[in-house]
Amino acid sequence: MKAELVINRPERQPTLHRTFFAIITIVAWTMWVSLWLPVLTLIAWLLGLGDMYKQLGLIHPLHAANNLSMIVTVAVICALSIGSWSQYNRIRFSGKQRRRGNRTLDIAEMAPALATSVETARHLRAKRRSVIHFAQDGQMFVKDGHEES
Repeated sequence: MKAELVINRPERQPTLHRTFFAIITIVAWTMWVSLWLPVLTLIAWLLGLGDMYKQLGLIHPLHAANNLSMIVTVAVICALSIGSWSQYNRIRFSGKQRRRGNRTLDIAEMAPALATSVETARHLRAKRRSVIHFAQDGQMFVKDGHEES
């Protein structure tokens, strides 16, 4: 049986490794995008963003004040709408338990579900890792002294 690679199951990595690799990935993407900034700037200027900037602020300086007030008004409206939405969700969902934990199985219920003895089920529950053996009749058991902790 082929072992499953950690790269296919990133949840098997420790949190510190995942965080470190996420930071490295963000830094690498930022550097890669920064390499493209001159090209993106050239494209933006070719599309006329420079002319739009001149029309808004440089050619009509009195309009720039009106545009600034419009921008501030839009920013306040956006802040109020997002703030009211977040307060609505906080009032709606605060203090409510949305997820329930699973019912803990008793050892007497767990053993028949695993088709094993109560002692093996107790051992499996107590250990983080175990080596499982199968008898000739298909019965599962754990050898004492050979299990990993």
